[in-house]
Amino acid sequence: MIPARFAAQRFPGKPLAMLWGKPMLRHVWERASRVAGLDELVIATDDDRIATAARTWGATVELTSPDCTSGTDRVAEVARRRESVELALNLQGDEPELDADAVSRLVAGMHADVSIQMATLAHVEEHPEVFGSADVVKVVLDDVSDAVYFSRADIASGSRGGPALRHVGVYGFRRALLLAFAGWSPGSLELAERLEQLRALQRGVKIRVFTGTRPFSGIDTPEQMAALERRGPRPDAQ
Repeated sequence: MIPARFAAQRFPGKPLAMLWGKPMLRHVWERASRVAGLDELVIATDDDRIATAARTWGATVELTSPDCTSGTDRVAEVARRRESVELALNLQGDEPELDADAVSRLVAGMHADVSIQMATLAHVEEHPEVFGSADVVKVVLDDVSDAVYFSRADIASGSRGGPALRHVGVYGFRRALLLAFAGWSPGSLELAERLEQLRALQRGVKIRVFTGTRPFSGIDTPEQMAALERRGPRPDAQ
């Protein structure tokens, strides 16, 4: 699923902002459509403008409550309506260069190992100097590729070529965990870091991290959108 909302604080209207001749959300949807192993791809939104636009591209749309406070809440709301959903993806609606191959590996990995309750993606950062930015989320893994911790801080000497990887905001959930997660209150770690995946870690949930995804850019601000427009799409993201 691709959760999308119109009223983002830092960039209102972001899903329908134009990038390379198309609304940004359409880029995400087109790339997500290439993910192997999906039974259905749904855009989950509380905004009629997004729903109307997405349906013109041929997307399946589910309207969700405006009271949802996160994309995961929207994904959980749709999953509750669809009892057949056993494995749900939360694909960020602001990542127009989504790596469909990496997401496909995550899906395949969760199908192959039913003990994995939650999974995400990370990659080696090409420019480790950016690890000093709080806008770049870092993750450290244990020996079996489960997450030890996620942080906005420069953890584990990441800026000096250490073991920290750059986290990519894509998640896979088993149904039971997704519905439970949406009902949990944020814990102290989540509140301190402003990272909702720490809600799961703090409750003892293992998060498997699939690595090797190529870098791709997410968009949080109009300035980032303008920079991506000037740069143009990566050859491996078209």
